[in-house]
Amino acid sequence: MSQKTALKTVGILVLISILALGINFILIKAFPEKFDPLEKAKTEEHENQKTEADELPINEMKLTDTTKNNRDVWSWPYDSSVPVYHHANLEIFQGKTKEETTLEGIKVYLALDPVESSGSTETIEQEADTSIDQENDQQADPLENSEDDTEGEMVFETIPNLLINDQDLQDILENIVQYTKESLEAIGAEVILVDQKYLTDTQKAAFVGTDILQDFSAELAEQDFKSERLSSLLDPLQTIQNSPNDSQVVDQFFPKVGVSVDQRLLLDVERQYTDRIFINLQYGSTESDDISGSRVIFLGNETAAIGAQAEAITEDSPEKPAYVGYLTDGRSRYANLTEKNISQLIPGLAYSSEGAVSEQIVPALRLINLTSIEIEIGQKERTFDLQILNSSEQQKIFAEAISNACYEYFCTDLK
Repeated sequence: MSQKTALKTVGILVLISILALGINFILIKAFPEKFDPLEKAKTEEHENQKTEADELPINEMKLTDTTKNNRDVWSWPYDSSVPVYHHANLEIFQGKTKEETTLEGIKVYLALDPVESSGSTETIEQEADTSIDQENDQQADPLENSEDDTEGEMVFETIPNLLINDQDLQDILENIVQYTKESLEAIGAEVILVDQKYLTDTQKAAFVGTDILQDFSAELAEQDFKSERLSSLLDPLQTIQNSPNDSQVVDQFFPKVGVSVDQRLLLDVERQYTDRIFINLQYGSTESDDISGSRVIFLGNETAAIGAQAEAITEDSPEKPAYVGYLTDGRSRYANLTEKNISQLIPGLAYSSEGAVSEQIVPALRLINLTSIEIEIGQKERTFDLQILNSSEQQKIFAEAISNACYEYFCTDLK
């Protein structure tokens, strides 16, 4: 190799070295965490610290650290144990007109209590037969007892052939649920039908709780957070849904009196979801002949009394502390709006006695901390109620009443 060629080769190698050093310098400046060993070590250490910090801080309390409230009942503190990460801005709905996108962002859970056999068919058939006999008597002597017969006709003249069995009653209930779903979706709400295989209140609560916990976990992940503690609630909730007769798991999570440690966490997560509603539909079962019509029930401040009252409380006590963080004001307002709409749109189903809106300790509403109500669509043993509800048009109007109450709750200042 000549001297000239050697110098040329050396020059090229030097140039390549300079370029390599320059590129390395630029990369270190631009991506120090990847190309600088010291910075890379610092980044890995930071990531390890960040992973630990990503666990959502939960302010849990031991059951034995609770105290008694002013009703002499052990109770959990009002303050939530779970930080607020679901921010529901309900102000964006105020003043909106009713159209197909009005309730976008609102989710509604619809559930029902299946009809239990009670001999309703026999009762209605007997009344129908009585109606036919009255009509025959009128034809034989239309002037005899005309006043009493006219009064009888007001009750029975449109229902001599109304024979409703338990399956018919179930169909009415399911129709109203389906029409309600369609009516709510028509104004933008997302509607989740609680599967009818979930018969018990605890199954319904576990279904709703699972759905909310999964959504909450997704929201946490978007903000680089997670919660192993909240995720641990999913297994027992799945067991409750699928094995409702497993009394050990059910009673441990959802005790009959008070609220368990795990249940408190779930209720504290649910209370952040003020943009969700739970509605349970069923028939009323009054035995009074003077009561008919639809009634709306909500869970109010009486929940403060649902807790252990013993002198001392331990981890093994079957009765747990009361939970006082329910959204009672919203429940009361929504219940009144629902009753108002039902009585206005279907006057025949206006409740005939006091307590058209009633505050009661209802299991389904105690186990779920959302704005929630239970609606008796009518009294199961009242023929006049069933006459109205047997009409598909009236079923659609009933569904519209529920939907309209939901619209008014979020979009108006009505009470």
